[in-house]
Amino acid sequence: MDRTLIAALAAAAAVAQLVPAHPFAAEARPEPAPFVVAAKGQAFTAKVASIFVMPGERVALTVTGGDGAPRVETAAGLVEAKGPRGWEWHAPLTPGLRTITFGDARDKDRLELHAFVMVPATEVRDGTLHGYRIGTYPERSKPDGFIQVTTENLRTKVSPHFELRQFLCKQPGGFPKYVVLQEALPLKLESVVEALDRAGHGVDTLEIMSGYRTPFYNAGLGNVRDSQHTLGSAADVFVDSRHRSHMDDLDGNGVVDRRDALWLFSVVDRMDRAPTARWKGGLGDYDSTAGHGPFVHIDVRGRLARWRG
Repeated sequence: MDRTLIAALAAAAAVAQLVPAHPFAAEARPEPAPFVVAAKGQAFTAKVASIFVMPGERVALTVTGGDGAPRVETAAGLVEAKGPRGWEWHAPLTPGLRTITFGDARDKDRLELHAFVMVPATEVRDGTLHGYRIGTYPERSKPDGFIQVTTENLRTKVSPHFELRQFLCKQPGGFPKYVVLQEALPLKLESVVEALDRAGHGVDTLEIMSGYRTPFYNAGLGNVRDSQHTLGSAADVFVDSRHRSHMDDLDGNGVVDRRDALWLFSVVDRMDRAPTARWKGGLGDYDSTAGHGPFVHIDVRGRLARWRG
């Protein structure tokens, strides 16, 4: 090849490295990483989430991602900075619902963290908490505290698709009521809602037949003493997109039966067995009875367990 042509090609290549391939390429900004708030061992990415804390508890809060320096605001409790993206929140001494709001510098990303300051379990007297029958926990599984549920906070969202009221024990009684709930359970149920949407079964929530059970109520059902329901880590659910109080025809065969529970079972089972699974747990499918339709038990016990009901 002619030396002059070689020199010209080399010069053109050098210039190409200096000139953007697109007239606006020099102005392009990289997409910010997803906005994530971490607290109580969980990572929250939705617009609303919840944690459950004891009076005076100090909770580490961190933010990753977002556009610019994050900020945090709350009208209750003390927030102490622990670096450019970290804080420590000192929960108030009085039980009740508090809200901590996070945002990025441009207010493009926002997350409301509902912090429920619980009533200490030490206030249970003779199996009763302020007039609400709790029963007796085994010493090894006794919770630290109980979320107080009132007519004012009953409809509070604990996650985008679930409200506090959905996890209440079915036992009769007036307000206030009390419930135990693990942060991971609404997060896992949210992941089920997302999986259903991907499968073409979009819903605004899952119907929860049974969430938290007091030991008193659980004993009345004849269930095992250490049920995941008494720990606030389990929910019996079915898919009911039209809110007709029974399972949808998920497998599309024209009837609603146990096969629809098995369909839902398989969706959750695949989630639990994925390499990136965050909330492994127990899973069981149940057939219809005279009192209810088919449903699936889901829990966040931290290890796989499978059974047929």
